[in-house]
Amino acid sequence: MDNNELFSSNTQCELPPSFKERLNKKQITDIAFSPDGSRLAAGGDDRIWVYDLSNSAQIAMLAGHLDRVRAVAFGPDNHTLASASEDRTLRLWDTDTANEIATIAGESSSLVSALASSPDGVPLIAWNEETARLLSGSTADPSRIRALIFSADGDTLVSGGVDGKIRVWELETGRQLSSIAAHDGLVLSLAFSSDGKLLASGGSDTTVRLWELDSKHLLSTFTAHSDSVNALAFSLDSQILASGGRDPEIRLWDVKVMGHMSNIPAPEGFVWELAFWGSDQTDQQQLVSISRNGTLSIRE
Repeated sequence: MDNNELFSSNTQCELPPSFKERLNKKQITDIAFSPDGSRLAAGGDDRIWVYDLSNSAQIAMLAGHLDRVRAVAFGPDNHTLASASEDRTLRLWDTDTANEIATIAGESSSLVSALASSPDGVPLIAWNEETARLLSGSTADPSRIRALIFSADGDTLVSGGVDGKIRVWELETGRQLSSIAAHDGLVLSLAFSSDGKLLASGGSDTTVRLWELDSKHLLSTFTAHSDSVNALAFSLDSQILASGGRDPEIRLWDVKVMGHMSNIPAPEGFVWELAFWGSDQTDQQQLVSISRNGTLSIRE
């Protein structure tokens, strides 16, 4: 197949109405798919909403942050969620129970009281002070985080900041393990290859960069974008890297030869999120994107 024919078939689907309403009202600052594509999390003004994509139902609202949530990411188990907020905390949540599991960095907060239910009528389980833990008093400021991603084994969390740095956090202890001066501007997106050896980062400097994380070695810098890169995703076999953001096209990159493959027009000229869905046992996979107006596009 010619590179220009990759993911040329496009099917558009509607996302949950309450998610689209919040997106249109600019109440949402970051979104993330679960690895299996079953859930969507949306962080906004001091709360996080979690949706079941199979039926568009809101299944949880996570309350506990005291200021705007800037970054969210699902763990490999599809129900653990990490979030970073302008309240200067980095937290872990169980989206099945809506409980906070731990405060990884920053000052632990306390919910004096919790609403019995959310404004949408979804039960809200109170934050559990007995199980929530402050793991670290790191000097890194979580309010400056703009991107998050879990390692494939779930043992570490990688963040991207407004200072252009990528940081690696150990979840068991909350320690900051390492950092990389990655971009000349904000780090806005992160993605791991399936084997966890390669990390892609996208920034406000319009570049996509490919790293060997363990050695902190920069393998390549891709420069075709004309504006901020807000979304990244590796294909299931890690042979293709997709990138998108504030310019009108999704770019596809050949990871093996470190070069550009093709472009795909981006609806609304803005890409909120990218993901590859499918089976790594077959050649069939879908490239999924969310546009500015909350439309889900599935390309095959």
